[in-house]
Amino acid sequence: MIADIHTVPDGAALEADLCIIGAGAAGIVLAREFLHSSLKVILLESGGFRRDTRVQSLYSGDSIGETYYQELHECRTRCFGGSTNCWAGICTPLNSIDFEARPWVPWSGWPVNSAELEPYLRRAHGICGRGPFLYDSRAWKLMRLPAGDFRPDRFQQFVWHFNNRDGGYRFGKRFRQELRGASNIHVFLHANATALVTDQSGRSVEQAVVRTFDGRTARVRAKIFVLASGAIENARILLASTSHYPSGLGNHRDLVGRFFQEHLQVPCGFLHVADPRSPAVQYSRLSKMGSAYCLPGLSLAPEMQKAHQTLNGSIAVDPFYDSEGAWIAFQKLRSDWKNGRLRGLAFRRLWTVVRDSPTLAPIAWRRLVHGERARGDSHRFVIYARAEQAPNPESRVFLTEERDPLGMRRACLDWRTSPLDRKAIRLMASLAAAEFTRVGLGHVTQAPWLSGEAWPADLVGGPHHMGTTRMSDDDSSGVVDRNCRVHGLDGLYLAGSSVFPTGGHANPTLTILALTLRLAEHLRSVFGDWSAASANSRGTRLQPDSQVPVVSEMP
Repeated sequence: MIADIHTVPDGAALEADLCIIGAGAAGIVLAREFLHSSLKVILLESGGFRRDTRVQSLYSGDSIGETYYQELHECRTRCFGGSTNCWAGICTPLNSIDFEARPWVPWSGWPVNSAELEPYLRRAHGICGRGPFLYDSRAWKLMRLPAGDFRPDRFQQFVWHFNNRDGGYRFGKRFRQELRGASNIHVFLHANATALVTDQSGRSVEQAVVRTFDGRTARVRAKIFVLASGAIENARILLASTSHYPSGLGNHRDLVGRFFQEHLQVPCGFLHVADPRSPAVQYSRLSKMGSAYCLPGLSLAPEMQKAHQTLNGSIAVDPFYDSEGAWIAFQKLRSDWKNGRLRGLAFRRLWTVVRDSPTLAPIAWRRLVHGERARGDSHRFVIYARAEQAPNPESRVFLTEERDPLGMRRACLDWRTSPLDRKAIRLMASLAAAEFTRVGLGHVTQAPWLSGEAWPADLVGGPHHMGTTRMSDDDSSGVVDRNCRVHGLDGLYLAGSSVFPTGGHANPTLTILALTLRLAEHLRSVFGDWSAASANSRGTRLQPDSQVPVVSEMP
């Protein structure tokens, strides 16, 4: 069932076994794991089926510290399907070294390892992808890419899967009917969870407070709550839940909101080739592997990371586009349209698109029909770096005194980078220059900014928000345990990349879904351990065929 929260009487109390807050990738996949089970699930989504400016404004907040490249309300999408509504379906897994405690990376190390996650990664791949579960050098062979003879102790070959051919990567559209037809799952739209409330002992979460723009309220009572609202909002809701803990839920060690991380994405050089038939052309394009479309990349070998004590990172050979040309103008115009910020520059960009339409048309055709990237200059390519950030407790999200229309304190981002963050990118640029020349790929010029101490103006993030409720074996270094349960609290779990201790260079969604599937398995065991008497101890429960699960009026 999917309904608007306004169909529920004002002041109602809703009951469920499991309440999931946030209907993005993690929230939807978690709910699907309980389809047609005996458990009653409520899934709360702040938005509707489409992006809405007023709902998006709830993400608004200040950004201090280093300049973040986007306004906070533009980073994520607040509607059913979450940010899968605007992503490109790009997947690749973290590397084994990303899970390790690296002595040169403070606060590194996960309580789980890559081997533990692999079965869930395979299932996550099946949810996102269509081709074989291959992400390493074997994929290059199946794609018949020139091997390049790159030294494996410098770079490791891998691929990104692009799962955007048929729209299946947009989870809100793909799984809507499935959730609508599930009698035991109740999805409520325009339902803003603004706080969580514990029992009198403060040891167990028992309610979620829900508010709407028009002042209506509701409460959800459940045995287990899962926050799946993104790294900023997960931290924000915990910090705003002060009914029993003045500093917020799970924040007794002052760790909620800290360790905010991004993926640092920036050009680090240019590859110049004389022959337009160079392998660089193939490296810059999507190639087919079975039914999947993949882009090749080179990740920094663990040997290099250890020898030079750097973070993880990767490079790709990307097309180079004229900054004043039709393709860049089209991309910026499209972004402005999606984000509702069409201004004077939009008309200039529109004119560029119209003027250069003979050039743009074949690019657009190959993109839409064959899934190809725009090709760009055949003699010049961008060496594009993607790298992780070191966990830094001073890079953080906290709450200001300003309140949003729901009365909830707004978030503020204090984003920090460090010299260690630049080290991997500098190393990769240097190695690319040496390796590309050695294998005869072409001549490399490194980006000028690498010789200085400042980041360039074109530094961006994923936006892949990570780390604000990090996972750890004990509460001295993290907010949730290895099963994603908040330390010291019963009935409260977190899903999404907010639990990542470190981010590697990989796009996070595949790992998010793997952790979500692992969480679902754990929750099934938790529910299975409770006796039937305990399961019915709250009295009246939701019935599978109920149209509106209103149990009682709020006291």
